[in-house]
Amino acid sequence: LEGCEAPTFDAALPMLRTSGIGVVGGVFDEGFINRIKGTELYQSMPTSMQRARHRLSRARQEELEIWPTSASGRYHRREESFDDEAMAVFEEMEQAIYPLVEAFFAEDREKGVEGIYRSEMQILNAVPGSLDQAWHSDNQSRGLTIIIPLVDFTTDNGPTQVLVGSHTRTWPLLAQHGAQVVRAPAGAIAAYDSRTYHRGLGNSTDEGRPAIIFCYDRTWSPPPGCGPYSSLANSYVAGILNLLSAGSVMCTSLWPQSR
Repeated sequence: LEGCEAPTFDAALPMLRTSGIGVVGGVFDEGFINRIKGTELYQSMPTSMQRARHRLSRARQEELEIWPTSASGRYHRREESFDDEAMAVFEEMEQAIYPLVEAFFAEDREKGVEGIYRSEMQILNAVPGSLDQAWHSDNQSRGLTIIIPLVDFTTDNGPTQVLVGSHTRTWPLLAQHGAQVVRAPAGAIAAYDSRTYHRGLGNSTDEGRPAIIFCYDRTWSPPPGCGPYSSLANSYVAGILNLLSAGSVMCTSLWPQSR
């Protein structure tokens, strides 16, 4: 992700304003990541593509009901089903990232930090063989999504892909950068404006790609901010923008060679 890496939360704020995304490394150390991996929650997550539900035992079907998918092979579990052990670790993690959350919302001088709430907290695993998500945004209104990789995000293991500048419809920036893949080490955070068009890519490796996700919005503008038909339309728009920006980036790279 070109030009969106920051050493601190404060340094990430200008990137969130302009590009819609900022990556900060070293927020959580290996010991903290291992604490998460030691929880029953983490140990229970699917690690491979599951067979059709009707071919599984009743017990396994019930287990998977709390791990719904957003695309084939992308398993999510939300805080409503977390046990006390997991909640304690996740809330400790939230305390570490909350200064960025407050600073992001405080940039709106009129509203400040009024009405901020956690609209989602979940753990996700993109297992080997998982497929691409559809393009989407988390909210039509300004909010903040924070992803915490529990393993290194690489080009091949199902990382997040974003359309840079799409949160404010900054077309020149989008044409310049196109769709960018978020490569980040375990323990980093990747924060993006909730309006940013993004998707999770498929995992072509032999290992899962687990991550934790926190979403923050204001009480008067809960996600997603639109109905299912608008969400579908946004997905098509983002797909078209991806194609157009890819063409623009290719032409730009070829132009100097043709002179």
